[in-house]
Amino acid sequence: MDGPDPWAFGWNQLLTILGLAITTAIAISGFRTFRRWRREQLEERRIEIAFEALSIAYEAKFVFDSIRSPMAYAHEWADMPRVEGETENQWNSRGSYYAILKRIGRQKDYFERLWKLQPQFMAAFGPQTEQVFLHLHEARRFVEVSAQMLARQRHSEPGPGMTTNQRQREQWEADIWVGMDEVSPGLDRVNKRLVDFKTEIERLCLPVTQQSYARR
Repeated sequence: MDGPDPWAFGWNQLLTILGLAITTAIAISGFRTFRRWRREQLEERRIEIAFEALSIAYEAKFVFDSIRSPMAYAHEWADMPRVEGETENQWNSRGSYYAILKRIGRQKDYFERLWKLQPQFMAAFGPQTEQVFLHLHEARRFVEVSAQMLARQRHSEPGPGMTTNQRQREQWEADIWVGMDEVSPGLDRVNKRLVDFKTEIERLCLPVTQQSYARR
């Protein structure tokens, strides 16, 4: 009389364990593959951000040279509001400063790219990198404020008994006109901020982009 197969239970258990082992191995392999894929995706995104940051850093000189060009033309301030009681000469004398502010407005796309990049860069390279972008924000602010102050001073020139702080005026002019550092050495704080920004971005990003090229 045939009894139950003594190996039946053992084979079933073995096959079950084998199936679990295969499933576990596939799961572990899949998890490792996913982690590797996610790491590669994050690395690719970091490289993209690095390239964009370098682009913005290298563009900064051309953008600010355009804004701070000492050549100003009447059409650039044709829409400048007039102040009550202002003569034609007074109005025109403010024109070049108004032109600076209009040029900043024409670079709106560039500065919007900068603001969009900053939080992405901080996420990829660390929140402490916010200080790097401060250089470029300060450069723009120096130009804006100095142009506004020069226009205001031009409108209300010092009268009898009043004196103008010549050193302050030289600083404002060095802020808004490129090349003024040759006339007033050490006063071009805008160019210094641009150089500092480019230097810091290169220090952080060039190793990332160069590693990408080497790997490819």
